[in-house]
Amino acid sequence: MRSENLHKLNRIATWLIAVMAVANVSWLIVKQSLWDEIVFRGLQYVAMLLVMYLPQLLRKHFRIEVPWILSVFIVVFCFSSLILGDGLDLYGRVPWWDKLLHAESGFLLSMIALWLIHVIMAENDKYIYLNKWFLCLFLVMFSLGLGALWEILEYSYDSLMGTNTQQFMATTTSSIFTPDDIPLCGHDALSDSMQDLILDLFGALLVAVYGFIRHNKLIERYKQIAAS
Repeated sequence: MRSENLHKLNRIATWLIAVMAVANVSWLIVKQSLWDEIVFRGLQYVAMLLVMYLPQLLRKHFRIEVPWILSVFIVVFCFSSLILGDGLDLYGRVPWWDKLLHAESGFLLSMIALWLIHVIMAENDKYIYLNKWFLCLFLVMFSLGLGALWEILEYSYDSLMGTNTQQFMATTTSSIFTPDDIPLCGHDALSDSMQDLILDLFGALLVAVYGFIRHNKLIERYKQIAAS
């Protein structure tokens, strides 16, 4: 997909998200929702717009070209999480929505790690020929590392903002909870974070297998580039 087409798609999506944001926040105000919930929902739309334009910022300021297919995957994932999950509260309405996205996130983070390795290889004059076993280990550790960082950010956000992004409530899976909701206790309170990391691992292993299978062909490709 050419960059001009991707730019046009971003503009269309920007207008769509802006309309959704106004409609969603207006509806919350009309039904007299808590201001904490209104601000939280609105912030998800702002975060979505920042994610959409991140590839362009990387290209403009750091001269890093993000593959269009990876850009699309990132936008789709963030739309599913920030807009559908939080903005339209699918986390609360569909109990398995959070688990689905965490399985996808492990896959996506590993694809980003694989792309980063390609960037390093392309920019290094001598080219870096990584051992395929190390490559797979790096993909898995990268995904799990960012997955753990995400859990830390969720914990911190919940502590500061009084939200339920780690889903420690027994009576709701929504990111926003009410005083009537009941929290989980003991071992059950750890279930969401641990299941999320396990799903991150599962998605990372899928990409690691792909990287292992494709490794030799990838190295051969860069050898040809180096020889030309």
